[in-house]
Amino acid sequence: MAISKVQGAFFRAEADGSVTCPFTDTPTEGNLMVAFCHGNAALINASISGWTLAVSTQCTGTFFATIFYKVAGAAESKDVTITWTGSTDTSIVIMEWTGLTATPLDQIANANYTGAVNTKTSGTTATTTVADELCIAGFKMGNTTSAASWSNSFILENAHAEGIFYVGSLVATSVWEAETTLSWTTDRYCGGLIATFKGVTAGVAYIPKVIMVM
Repeated sequence: MAISKVQGAFFRAEADGSVTCPFTDTPTEGNLMVAFCHGNAALINASISGWTLAVSTQCTGTFFATIFYKVAGAAESKDVTITWTGSTDTSIVIMEWTGLTATPLDQIANANYTGAVNTKTSGTTATTTVADELCIAGFKMGNTTSAASWSNSFILENAHAEGIFYVGSLVATSVWEAETTLSWTTDRYCGGLIATFKGVTAGVAYIPKVIMVM
């Protein structure tokens, strides 16, 4: 089964630590749900009930970003709520993908902020374990940016209109050390992160060899 995106959505609340973002349609049981979130309070305060934190990064002196994931269950809720206690600027980007395994998370990496820059790596993962993998990368800036571009053929999935965060994806078809670099116009503090998820690979049928003895 090929890896493909089913749907996605985004919501931001500039004065609330609890943000709910709804999918348009109920996620299909067994599909992978991924959430990129950011908030300006301690990372330990961030959670999505029933979801697992894959990776996080520090983006500025106060902002953190995360990637959470969950395999959709039966009668999965359309609503996804990030609770980030103490945050006064919280965003969530959600996506549903098909074609992933039941235990999908494979590799992760991150790159914390180190100063004002106009290019940032997501961090480089260890080598992925299967050829077909979904790679999700995110970047959170300390202020507005524009004209962002991705390396390694990642495509934009979602971004804030003022360029304060970007989320991208790549469906890989061979094992690699997953990484993307984002570039933009104005120097900003920024943190990057990436997670890869294993795709369902088709099994190879066993065909017995018949040896004729004369």
